[in-house]
Amino acid sequence: MRRVAVVLLAAVMLAACGTRLPDSAFETTAQRGKTLQRGDAPVDEFGDDNTATTLAGETPQADNEPTITGDGRTPARGPQADAPNTASDVGVTATTLTIGNITAENGVLGDAFAPAVRGLRAWVAYTNAHGGVRGRQIVLKTCDDREDRNRDLACAQQLVEKDKVFALVSTNSRSFGGSAEYLNAHGVPTIGFPITNSFGRYPHLFSAYRNGYPRDGQHAGVNGYLALSTGPYRWFKQTLGVTEAAVFMYDIDESKQAGQQFQKAMELEGMHVTPYVVSFAAPSFDQPVNDMQKHGTQLIVDAMDDGANRKLCDAMARRNFSVKAKVSTPVSEGERVGEDYNDTCRNSVYVVNSSRVYTATDVPEVAKFRQAYARYQPGLPLHQWAMESWALATMFAEGVTSMGGAPTRAGLEKWLNGLVKYKANGMLLGLDWGKFDPTAPRIEDCFAVAHWQDSKGGWVEATDHVPFCYPDAHQFLSKALEQGN
Repeated sequence: MRRVAVVLLAAVMLAACGTRLPDSAFETTAQRGKTLQRGDAPVDEFGDDNTATTLAGETPQADNEPTITGDGRTPARGPQADAPNTASDVGVTATTLTIGNITAENGVLGDAFAPAVRGLRAWVAYTNAHGGVRGRQIVLKTCDDREDRNRDLACAQQLVEKDKVFALVSTNSRSFGGSAEYLNAHGVPTIGFPITNSFGRYPHLFSAYRNGYPRDGQHAGVNGYLALSTGPYRWFKQTLGVTEAAVFMYDIDESKQAGQQFQKAMELEGMHVTPYVVSFAAPSFDQPVNDMQKHGTQLIVDAMDDGANRKLCDAMARRNFSVKAKVSTPVSEGERVGEDYNDTCRNSVYVVNSSRVYTATDVPEVAKFRQAYARYQPGLPLHQWAMESWALATMFAEGVTSMGGAPTRAGLEKWLNGLVKYKANGMLLGLDWGKFDPTAPRIEDCFAVAHWQDSKGGWVEATDHVPFCYPDAHQFLSKALEQGN
């Protein structure tokens, strides 16, 4: 599996907490980004008197059965598994399990990060309607940090000290460095999207994307260096025949770090790369597009948010300039591409993934996610982060279930650290946090590539099989420009 920290793919998207009431099983409105809160009691919005309903093809589960299992693993069935539920740790009672989430649902970049918490809300509603996790109903507390580091810390303090959450699941914010050190110091298991380098530094934080770093709390990565690999760029070169590339990055550390990594990876695969640094406050693309046209650029890789990508595409359209592939970050991998990207760019947009694309309904768990999302998040656009959030919650639930009636934070972390190529019922390509040799010049690199195609109705998997692996991709170290705090 490739050792690409999320800073390679997603870190580039550049007071009080938000929602304070539980988010379990309440989504009924169609307005984008808005929710209807229904209080603490879990409610099935499509049944009467909290009667659980099922999706097409589903069988209702008994309350004492684990809702989620994964990848052929089965929960332990010894005395511990059969023991009654107890109030075994913070946020755990015999009947409920309280979890938290910090996501920038609003901010400078609008609702760019919001798909993660939307996917989690759909999972909570579906899970509660199907008996909960080992009979416990999930109580979800969310907080919108609005892309502000001070608010991010305030969110964490509220969730930990007042809401008494057991763990954080599917966090997603570029300001997460504001709370990472605090959460780690309080021993709160935190599973989320590593927009900053904090998930490669702190031992209580678990990245949505495999990394294998020591997480010693002192430095991001390996002594302050991140290990990256080149497999996806080899695939673009071999499949599309591209040799002339450009990389776009903002003039801020998070983006420059990713942009420099992209450039090095492409150069190791034999491409000629021209870097372009644009202003985060006021990005302009007409001159770079003119320059790319002169160079005959065939491949564009960016370390920017979706809004800047659309501006770049508009500048390309003005000059009637197109490329074979425009490789964007996961923030772009949603239904809005079909609405927001112009004809010059839209069918050349690609994203490299560590998971199956959310349109892969041949995977039963992906199909289940889509049905639940349509039911519990009606009117909100589908997005890769929403599906990956469902996968992370699936993993969390299986970890809790493995401990029987008395789950603990320490037990959950032990279970997570012991995972090997976990696939969340086929949604992920293989997630774990196992150590690796950062000095190895070549490694196996496995990934998926999503491609938007109008002719096929949106996102499709572009490789001939998933995952697609190179046994001998280049591995290199790159200095972390921020330490995740």
